[in-house]
Amino acid sequence: MSVTTIRLNKQEEALFQSYAELTGQPLSTLMKQALTEKIEDFLDLQAGSEALRNLSGESVSLQDMMKAEGL
Repeated sequence: MSVTTIRLNKQEEALFQSYAELTGQPLSTLMKQALTEKIEDFLDLQAGSEALRNLSGESVSLQDMMKAEGL
């Protein structure tokens, strides 16, 4: 496992550490989760943008979509 250094000013360190103590999770875990969520949000945005570019202009009602999906 590798080690990455992150430089924090005193205010950032105090804020992040107090949140880690509040949640009972290690700061490293919280930072990994936060970065993972940020990456997932970025990938979702890219997928959504791609879907918008590929729209045919045809729309389907919610009822028709649910019916097609057997819901």
